[in-house]
Parts: sequence; structure tokens; C-alpha cells
Amino acid sequence: MITQQEDRELIRCRRLIEEKVGWGRSDSWATQDFERLSERIAEQTGVSLSVTTLKRVWGRVKYESAPTATTLTTLVQFVGYENWPHFKRLSQPEPTAKESASDIADPLTSEPVRSEHRSTLKRWWLGAGLLVGLAGVSVFFLNYVKRAPLSPEDFSFSSQYVTNSIPNSVVFHYDATASPTDSVFIQQSWDPRRRQAVPKNGHEHTSIYYHPGYFRAKLVVGDQIIREHDLLIPSDGWHVAIMQEPVPVYVMPNEVIRNGVLSLPVATIQQHNIPMQPQPPTVRYRYVREFKNLRDDNFTLKTRLKSDVKQGSSVCQNVTITILCKNEIFSIPLSAKGCIGNLQLYLAGHSAEAKTMDLSAFGTDLSKWTDLRCDVRNGHAQLFVDGKKAYETRIPTATQDIIGISYDFEGTGSVDFVRFLQPDGTVAFEDKFDSSTKNTSHFLPAKIKTE
Repeated sequence: MITQQEDRELIRCRRLIEEKVGWGRSDSWATQDFERLSERIAEQTGVSLSVTTLKRVWGRVKYESAPTATTLTTLVQFVGYENWPHFKRLSQPEPTAKESASDIADPLTSEPVRSEHRSTLKRWWLGAGLLVGLAGVSVFFLNYVKRAPLSPEDFSFSSQYVTNSIPNSVVFHYDATASPTDSVFIQQSWDPRRRQAVPKNGHEHTSIYYHPGYFRAKLVVGDQIIREHDLLIPSDGWHVAIMQEPVPVYVMPNEVIRNGVLSLPVATIQQHNIPMQPQPPTVRYRYVREFKNLRDDNFTLKTRLKSDVKQGSSVCQNVTITILCKNEIFSIPLSAKGCIGNLQLYLAGHSAEAKTMDLSAFGTDLSKWTDLRCDVRNGHAQLFVDGKKAYETRIPTATQDIIGISYDFEGTGSVDFVRFLQPDGTVAFEDKFDSSTKNTSHFLPAKIKTE
């Protein structure tokens, strides 16, 4: 169990983190906020704390045991402390009460010290204090030298993907010879699990990306992110995958685009030796590319979809429609009416979850075709399900380019059409799945930014 003193220190730690991220009162945080916090902590410290662990620390999940030493140290490192003991030591208040000579006690016996021994005791404590002080200064100096920030100007980092299809290999070119340590890494994205060690004196490293999307690749030395750049991996049309780690099961688009519908049949999934029960697979349809003048503060998305499985553990028919932007997303959930209690909505920095807000309008009979519309005008977003307003809010983040759309179906599902419109009604992208020409927007080759 955690002590009262440690609880006070943990409260202070949480307050410092809340002040650093600036997301308002933590009691109003949704799951997506804890996901974002997990990402930021991983980016800064190199340690990944799960959403469940963070919720336990913030008292959102009941848990009787105290957080582990690793968890506590990671949290305080995020706000600038060396480790948990360092944080606790600096949290201790300075003594204010004056000690009289009669109160001085022998540190070993706790018995009062006679006056003839007080001078000797004071000299002993003075010498011990001097040694401790010198040791502390040495540790601080060595730690400062070790943690002195490195200059990005002494390093280089760039990349180039080798094809327009998925999977896609990306060749990273780097120069980390200025590193004072052999701990040099290339990280594919924000996720520290996608971090790979590379030779300090090397200059090339190749990584495989199994999904299209927009990533922020990083060159890491020790625990410092030295350089990073944006990386767009296009899908070359529709990317269809049955999700699993580390390599998904890919399905060719010509197997799923037929008769004006994008749909992966259950029979095709089973032909890949993937069972539908007891744990249904997640089927993903994703389209990623550069669009012309399509921004997330002014656009309209219209789409029609349905779930094709409603049995066993797929009874909730969960579907997530994700609008992909550069360094941001819109994540819109749908489910059967009786399952809306687990829904989580995220709109480019704004989050809501059904446990604390009414998201019942996102519950519908997904066995039938369902129309979804997302209207954003000057940063004000409105969501409509089958023509009825389901939600509205303001988008709190800076404007980003839209680079794609993704559908995640529990089990599998179908998409009838997808259409992105600019504010004046001009079609920026459209696919009715009825011909080999799938869109009306102009293709812009993906650019690889370098630093």
C-alpha cells in the first residue's frame, strides 16, 4: 500500500504533469487524453506506460497496489527530475523549528548527549555533511555532463521509401558520428516499440512499414530525440488488411471491390485460415495519399457503410472511421445501440467517451446501410448519423492537411461510397467503387521531408 507521504508526493507529481500538458482538469480527461499522455511520455523518456497504468495513477481505475518504481521514475522524468527518490528528496520541506542543545540525541542510541560530547558530535556531523555535500555536487556534475543536450546541427537524418505499395521499405540516411554514446536508435513513429538500434558509425538503415499512413520518424541518441521528420507512406489505392502483429494479412483490392461496393467477405477471411470466433478479426480498409487543398478545418466527409457480421462476440458490430491528417486524426466510432457504453470519440484534439458523455446517437443498426457525415466549417465540427445530428464541438488544434481515410470493422464490413468535399462543394476525392478510376482529385506524389 502507498503511504500518506508518498500519496502526497504522487498528487504533486500528477499536478506537475497536468500543468505541463495543459489539457485542463484531469477528472475530465478521456481515454484519448491518456493515450496522448502515454505517447508524449514515451517520446520524452523512451519508456512506454500503458493507458491502464496511467489511469491507475490518476485514480480512474481501482487498484490497491502502489505504482512500481519504474512507473514513478518515468512520470517524474517527464517533468524534469532524475528519478523518484530525487523527486521525493526535493519535495521534502526545509526544517523550520530550532533545535535546542538539550534536544540533540546520539544518532545510534537516541539517548540525550551530555554537554561535554556536544562539540565532538557537532564536528562529526559537520564533516559528514561536508562529505555528503561533495558527493552530491560530484553526482550532479557528472549527471549534468552526461545529460548535456546534444546539438542537432552535428547530426543528419533523411529518408526515402522504395516503392508505392505496401509493405514499403524506407531507407534512412543518418550521420550520428558525433554521438558520445553507442546508444543510437531510429524510431519509425511516436511508438517506442518501433525503435531499432543502429551503429553509431553507420549511415544507412532500412525499416519496413506494414501499413500506409503519416509518421514522424526520429533519430534518437541516448534518451534525446536529435532529429525528426515527417514521412508519408501512400497506399497506392485501397489498402485492405486483416489486422495482426507484426505482419497483417493482406488482401488484394480486386478481391474486395465488386459491384459498386468495397467489401471483404467472411468466406475470403476464412480462406486465409483466420477464424471469426471466438475472437473476431479486425478488417481495415485504408486510403492514403496527398490531396489538393483539403484541410481539416474546412471540409465535408460523406460515406455509407455497414457491418457484415453480427454473431458471437461480434454482436456489438463496432466500426471506427478515421480521417487521417498530418500529425492528427478524427476518430469516429459506431456500434449497435446496446454497446455505446464503450464508445470513444476523438476529433483532432477534442475527445469524449461514453462513460462520461452521451454518445448514444452513434448507436445504430449497422446490419443496414448507415450514412455518416462530418461537416467542419472554420474549425466547428458537426457529426451526423443517418441525417440526425449526433455531436458538435470546436476543433482545438492547429489546421492540418487531410491525407486519407481508414475504416476498421470488427469482423468485417462494407463501404458503399466515400466522398470528401471542399467548403464550396467541390469534390476533392470520391470513390463509388464502380470502375477502375476511383477518384476525382489530382494526385500529388508523396514528398519525403528531410532535415
